[in-house]
Amino acid sequence: MVGDCIGNCLLCGKCGGFAILDSFRAGAETEPREGYGIAVDIGTTSVVLALVDLSSGETPARHSFFNPQRECGPDVISRIHAANNGALEELRRLVTERVASGIDALLASRGAGRPVEIAVAGNTVMTHLLLGLPCESLGVVPFRPVCRLEERYDLWGSGASLFPWLAGFVGGDILAGLLYVPKQDRFLLIDLGTNGEMALYDNGRLTVAATAAGPAFEGGSRAGPASGVISELARLVRAGVVDETGRLSGESVFTQAEIRALQLAKSAVRSGLEILLESAGLEYASLDAIYLAGGIGQAMDVEHAVTIGLLPPEAAGKVRAVGNASLGGAARRLLAPERTRRDMDALLSAVTEINLAEHPRFQDLFVENMLFEV
Repeated sequence: MVGDCIGNCLLCGKCGGFAILDSFRAGAETEPREGYGIAVDIGTTSVVLALVDLSSGETPARHSFFNPQRECGPDVISRIHAANNGALEELRRLVTERVASGIDALLASRGAGRPVEIAVAGNTVMTHLLLGLPCESLGVVPFRPVCRLEERYDLWGSGASLFPWLAGFVGGDILAGLLYVPKQDRFLLIDLGTNGEMALYDNGRLTVAATAAGPAFEGGSRAGPASGVISELARLVRAGVVDETGRLSGESVFTQAEIRALQLAKSAVRSGLEILLESAGLEYASLDAIYLAGGIGQAMDVEHAVTIGLLPPEAAGKVRAVGNASLGGAARRLLAPERTRRDMDALLSAVTEINLAEHPRFQDLFVENMLFEV
């Protein structure tokens, strides 16, 4: 293993294959070539890189670290504010230099020279900051990216392909994930983090939305990482220590304010999912799968997520954790560039965005989904 231990396997996954790639094999769709590629997933909290053997499809080394942009703010909103107030170049420098060090470490681990290609996935704000693009338009309604991305960029001394964003706050990380998860006729892809990004694929149609979840799902509280937060909250609800309104009436590792933050986050995500399904005339029962991306989704106890109302009971049997699907999509782009390009173009041409903040049903659903089932 290569990289800096960040002390939280749910965010990093470097030491376990559940959260990032141990080995990615694209099977019949691989387009073998000589050399190594670098897959990069730039998240708001952590950054993960994988060295990809382009001839075999294996990922023999990985590297991960906390996103150093945290010194300018813990979430996308604070970093947009920092960028708009003179820190854009510093934010760009922080991440590009740190990724460069990671690339050097990966290549050195195999005595390799320059990578043949680099594929980068990240949310919309992280992609803007990586390229040093102005962020003003991301901070005001209707939250639009400043421009369309080019096909390739000269980054870290090599040609780098960046996954384009699907919508304002539904980024290239979700697009990469859609290209990685097992293809089904109808499925949801959910990535829980500071933003709750979600995509509904329905027989060639793609509908996406994003909602602010805040830091509630990112872990770091006294209950531990995200899976511990959700499980502990579920225990308190079942024990009656937290009532259906979220009122705390006994001893808990949570403060009342932390419980309210979790209520807001879970209600925003659940309401967004229901609006996506309503817009397509679908129910949870009609889905083939519900994919949970990232370390939070991987470690989440689905029964506990149902208890707190993050997911509905009818979804429980359909949930599948897919690890770092964003990094997986980046690896696929390196290993099967032509096939991935065709699939990516098809998704981009089929996407529709729902602005949850302006949706007439969102406020009613949000209030309804604030309650816990007790």
